[in-house]
Formats: sequence, structure tokens, C-alpha cells
Amino acid sequence: MKHSFLRYWTLGLLTLTVALAATAGEKVRVGLAWQPNEAARERVVLSIEAAGGEAVFLPQMRPTGFDYDGSALSPQYTDENGVLRQEYADIVKRDTYHGTDAEALLAGVQAVVFLGGGDISSTLFAVPQTWHGIADDSPANATRDVSEYLTMAYCLDHDIPVLGLCRGMQMLGVVSGAPLIQDLPTYFEGLGQPYHYLHRMQRDAEGKRYYTPHDVVVTDRNSLLYAVTGSETIRDVPSWHHQVVGDVTGTPLRVTGVTMTDGVEIIEAIERTDKHFALGVQYHPEEAIKQHLKGQPDASRFMPLDEALKYFTALLSNAQEGLHFIPGRAYTRSDTTVYSKTADECYNFFAVLGRAEQGSLEGAAAELSLLLNLFERRHPEADNVSIQEVAKWATECGWFAHASRRWEKVATPEYLAVARNVLGGNRVLPPNIVEHDCREDLAYIETNGVRFSPYDNDKYVSGVTVVYQAPVHEHNGRKFGFRKPVHWIFYSFPAAKSDPFGSLCDEGCGHENVTDVEDIIR
Repeated sequence: MKHSFLRYWTLGLLTLTVALAATAGEKVRVGLAWQPNEAARERVVLSIEAAGGEAVFLPQMRPTGFDYDGSALSPQYTDENGVLRQEYADIVKRDTYHGTDAEALLAGVQAVVFLGGGDISSTLFAVPQTWHGIADDSPANATRDVSEYLTMAYCLDHDIPVLGLCRGMQMLGVVSGAPLIQDLPTYFEGLGQPYHYLHRMQRDAEGKRYYTPHDVVVTDRNSLLYAVTGSETIRDVPSWHHQVVGDVTGTPLRVTGVTMTDGVEIIEAIERTDKHFALGVQYHPEEAIKQHLKGQPDASRFMPLDEALKYFTALLSNAQEGLHFIPGRAYTRSDTTVYSKTADECYNFFAVLGRAEQGSLEGAAAELSLLLNLFERRHPEADNVSIQEVAKWATECGWFAHASRRWEKVATPEYLAVARNVLGGNRVLPPNIVEHDCREDLAYIETNGVRFSPYDNDKYVSGVTVVYQAPVHEHNGRKFGFRKPVHWIFYSFPAAKSDPFGSLCDEGCGHENVTDVEDIIR
């Protein structure tokens, strides 16, 4: 499956040509959540700039009524191990950013990256835990824990796109209510399993640790992670951690990437399906970017530069609120056409439309993906397209018979999340899939030269079955069909009771094409 985020190429001596969806002359401003580690910030700044964005250091966020000595929490807020005391952690979790100047602190940024680093105070977990007690891995900065917790909570509540890297993924999990495994070696010991330090090298003779590469399996093709990477296996991610999200049951998170470690599944990626773009990965694409761009000798051990950059370019493109993105091409808001609908109204329209046409979340995602595929065919040279223009086209193109009736309906949160996900770039169909029909519109299907009823689901074979549309005819007193017979190649059923989806044979499927898209967009 081809994903629908922007593509990138490395040219010559690491010269990058990146097509960014930003207004001409402007860059997407990406905030770095406050933290004091200069080396970690340098890697992320380099990554954001390589992707074409502008990095902004966010100020520290402080809870109302807490005391500070300079930039650090006063000593009474932490215990002897540096962990945030429970009574203050409870206040942070209860009040989050409310009463702070969070809005002013994040003004002007369109996305936020949460960086790697030390452990998070276990008192901040939804169900608090006692500290793991490993002196070599003590929490580095309770002050940072508080600031990042408030910043993450604000971003999620206001649907600001976020990318969490390593500890940043853990903070996404903690704020969303997920527990952490505090130490992987201890966890494996408790399981009675060996642990071979796949996620972080042990210290060498000089007491130093290094990143180690491993693979990540993407568990869901209909996920933000798959849309970003376009791959079912992400190879050689740079890894350096001893903690990990333990479980997402009962939270708004879903697991979309894992690694099998000595026979035990470890979570490597999580995302919030109720948000436009909230992705956490337990590894460090920014480290791979730094090593490649600086020509470091270990760079070849880790994921390629173009693969690592995808996380940041996807974040940038999704930070452009209200935009629709097309593979290999950047779209911006139209400055010449004014529409009365807001972006939120358009998202709601598409959510209602997807549900009305298919009746399931998976089917709605496929329906909207198909619409965008058709839209691209209709506008192959367009370079300034807003979500309002796509919505206007959907009401007029004839593909949806009753689209204009959907504006006054109200979408459920689940279908609204699907619409935002698909329109934000997470398409679930390849771009050559540009057709589907109700069964009443079909004459018959043909698999390996044998004709079958279009209602016989067991006879559909992806890439093999030819689907023949019927000319205009009556069925139960209603007219169905097309001005002329058309055939296309079956691809899939996106959901159990969905219509069959397929292509019009224009990408080398081996069957003669007897129509064009203009006949489909009627």
C-alpha cells in the first residue's frame, strides 16, 4: 500500500528536496517540549530542519502554586531518589495545565516533539507505582516530568499534532492512562525469561552505553504508523531504553508497533486514534538522521536517512490544519477561493458521508480513501487545494448520490476520528483503487475465466477477479447501473459487509481498460 504523506529523496551530498505543505515563504513551527539535554535537542532540531520545518524551544510549564528554585522544583517536591512526591503528582494529574499560561507558552507552534531522556516519576502513572530502586537508572528530572506532563495534556486536549520519541512515547502513554514497565531486565527476570539487551546495550568497560538496532513489526496497516512508514517491518531502528509502555487496556491508545524480545512482545509504537496526529515510538529516528547527516561511522547500522525522516515530515504535513495531502505533491490553503464551511464542519461532513456510504469504521476509511483517489485523478495538476475544495467537489461530482444532504448531520466521535485520520494522510487504499459499486450495480464477476454472482463473496480473489458493472437497468423498481458496461479488477472488501473495491486497470493489471475516470466521476 502506498501511503499518503509527502515523499522525500536524498540527492547528491545529502541535499534534501522536501515538498512541504506550507504557505509559500513560511515554515511549520515545531515546538520541542522543555528539557535541559542539549545533545538530545540538537538531534531533533537537525531532524526538524532537514524535514523543512523550524524548531522552537518551548518554555518550561509550571503548575499553579508550585515553588521553584530557578528552573528547578524546590526540594520539598521530590523524595530522596528524585521522584516527584505522590501528593504533588496527584495535583499535577488532577489539574494538569488548567490555571497555567499554557496557551501563551505554546502560541505560534503547530506541532510538538517530546524527546527521549530519563525515567518518568512513577507517581505520575494513572495507578502509581513505587520507584524501581535501580540507582543506575534513577529519574533524571522531576521538574521535567511535571513540565512535559502538562504540555502533553494541553497538546492532546487541543489536538495539536505530537510526536513522542522514546521517553516521549512513554509520556504519551502516561498522560493517556497507560502503565509503564519500569525496567525490562527486571521484568524479564520476573517472567523467568532471559533478556539479551535488545533495546539498549549494557555498559562497556568504560561505563558507556550505545544505541542498538532492532526491527519493529507494524501490527495494523490501518494505522498512523503504517501511513508514516509505508512498511510492515521497520528495519534497524536505533534503540536505547530500559522502560516501555506496558499495556493500553482501558485507554484511548492503541498499539501499532511491537518487537518480539526473547519470545516476549514489547510495545514499540502507540497512537491516539481520537486525535489528528498523536504518535509515539519507543526508538530514535532522530539519532539515525543525525548519524547519516553527520557522516558518522555507525550510520550504516541504522535505518536509512529517508526512512527516519518520514516521522518528521509526516508530523509537519499533519500540522497544517485543514489540509489534504496527496502523494508526492504538496497542497496549501487556497488564497483565491472563499468557502463558508470551516475545516471542522468539513471533517464532520466527511465523517457522516463515510458512515452513510459504508456503515462501518473500516468501510468509511476505505470510502473516503477512494474519494481522495478520485479527487487526485480529477485534479492532477492542482497545487493549492483546501479541505473545503475537496468537500465542495464531493457534493458536486456525482459519486455520492446524496452528499448534499449530509452537511446537517452530526458525526459520532469514532467516525470523526476516521475522517480526520484519512484526510490527514492515512489513506487505506492504494492510489489506483478508484472504483466500487453496490451489488445491484454489478452484472457478474469472473474469476479465472469462470463467471459467478456478484453476491458470492467467496469467489472474489484480489488482483484476479474481474468485476463487470451492469448497464442501466431496473432492480426492485429502482434504476441502477451505468451508461455503458465497464469492468475493473477486484482489490478487497474493507469490511465484512462492504462493497467490493478495485482499480480500473490503469497500472499494469493485464486487463484492457474500457473506460476512464471521467465516466466514473459522473
